[in-house]
Amino acid sequence: MLLPFACDQTGINRQQSIRRNSERTQIEKTRQNQTISFSSFENFVMINNKQRRKEAKEMKTELFLREKDDRSLLVVVDMINGFIHTGALADPKIDHIIPAVVETVNAYLKHDFPVLAFRDCHNESAKEFSSFPPHCLKDSEESELIDELKPYADQFIILDKNSTNGFVQPEFLEVFQQMTDLRSVMIVGCCTDICVLQFALSLKGYINQNDLGIEVIVPKNQVATFDAPGHSAKDYGHWALKLMANAGIHVVNNEEE
Repeated sequence: MLLPFACDQTGINRQQSIRRNSERTQIEKTRQNQTISFSSFENFVMINNKQRRKEAKEMKTELFLREKDDRSLLVVVDMINGFIHTGALADPKIDHIIPAVVETVNAYLKHDFPVLAFRDCHNESAKEFSSFPPHCLKDSEESELIDELKPYADQFIILDKNSTNGFVQPEFLEVFQQMTDLRSVMIVGCCTDICVLQFALSLKGYINQNDLGIEVIVPKNQVATFDAPGHSAKDYGHWALKLMANAGIHVVNNEEE
């Protein structure tokens, strides 16, 4: 008399086990779907926030340029292959500033503001080669603007320089003195502690000497220097920016937070 009951109970237990497994499977699927949905939402928020930060930064540049009332000059220092892509002094890590530099170039050109670009360019007997390895020879790939800036080259004032300091380039002062309505100069490019620093300090000194009402601006996220043994890009870049700020140059933090 007990055998049929035992069989029935076994069948019931099996059905309950199957039902529980089915419920667990359904719960697990629901959790997976929720995880996928949350992940998709998280990605959407991340992408959306990044786009908003980019738009805010562009708007900040636009507002700055409008306030300057067509009186700002952009100086692009040595954004050439020889310091970023190829050659004895190239450091590919400098390329992280390229997008921001291109955005600023676009903004200046959109407002019909002047853009001046320095290109390091030497002959084979350059005196600078006693301090640095041969680099950026005239008519070489190294002395050319990076590809990202070449489409704008015909709208630039391009000056080739034979030293680390663009301010002493023979044509620079002549060009600069013709811009009589300037109220600011923004400097971007590389290297922060060499060419950018020397040009910025020289320009600031000239402005002070002649009592000109021109502000010199250097955005942190649009200058960079190289890493090498005994030359930490982070440390040398930091101290170069400090020196510029101490000299009265407006070092601005325009990075995305």
